[in-house]
Amino acid sequence: MCVKLFLFLFYILVQSCNSQKSATPEQEQILEDAKANFVFVEGGTFTMGKNGVSIAREHQVTLDSYSISKYETTWKEFDLYTALNNLELIYPNYRNQEDMGPNFGAVGMNWYQAQSYCQWLGKQLGLPIDLPTEAQWEFAARSRGLNVEHATDSGKIEGSFTEKRNYPAYDTIVGPYPPNPLGVYDMSGGRPEWTNDWLVLYPKEPITNPRYDTIVSGTVKVIRGFHSLSNSVYIRSSREPEQDGFGGGFRCACNQKTKIE
Repeated sequence: MCVKLFLFLFYILVQSCNSQKSATPEQEQILEDAKANFVFVEGGTFTMGKNGVSIAREHQVTLDSYSISKYETTWKEFDLYTALNNLELIYPNYRNQEDMGPNFGAVGMNWYQAQSYCQWLGKQLGLPIDLPTEAQWEFAARSRGLNVEHATDSGKIEGSFTEKRNYPAYDTIVGPYPPNPLGVYDMSGGRPEWTNDWLVLYPKEPITNPRYDTIVSGTVKVIRGFHSLSNSVYIRSSREPEQDGFGGGFRCACNQKTKIE
């Protein structure tokens, strides 16, 4: 844990030591667009997990209302963060590739970088923004807890989602398919996404607003949204938070109980 704590403090120190540049009008528009892309998720109670899938034991969860980005964070958005904070560009030698365009989902950052972006975005917008908890991710993917296997418009892999050329959607801009009923895109068929939580066994008892981001003994962070032809909204995976370059991305959540104005 000492190494992980050092890395976390290092990222905080890097940000604090860099004097942020002023945004141009075009860059300010990117921030406003990111704000407009948040979808309000009314809180409620649902059965999280699915027995027999990964380590996703069913248990009752109650969540407060929050908002979540309808798209995965794009290169345009993440590159704005790195540019204004004088940080190193991710994958600078691969930016001529077709799937590295400004409206493609950003990939390759570690958990610390993903969380730093979300918290930075929150500071720019004056909102309590962070990575989503695992419960927030699943509740949104399942359109407030619907009993579905996938975060698609129908809850199934059918229609455009079955086209081998387009599924998964790694080689397209964000939002290539219809959103789920909540209005969120690419939580199935997009990139695997970092969440805020350390990997734990789900509790047996009902729980309200579960957060597993402060566990001292945590070693790996939960990743959700891996491509699968079954149960993609339930499958759990994880990686060490300092690991980068594995093709994963992320989206942000706003921990405000009311709609973003």
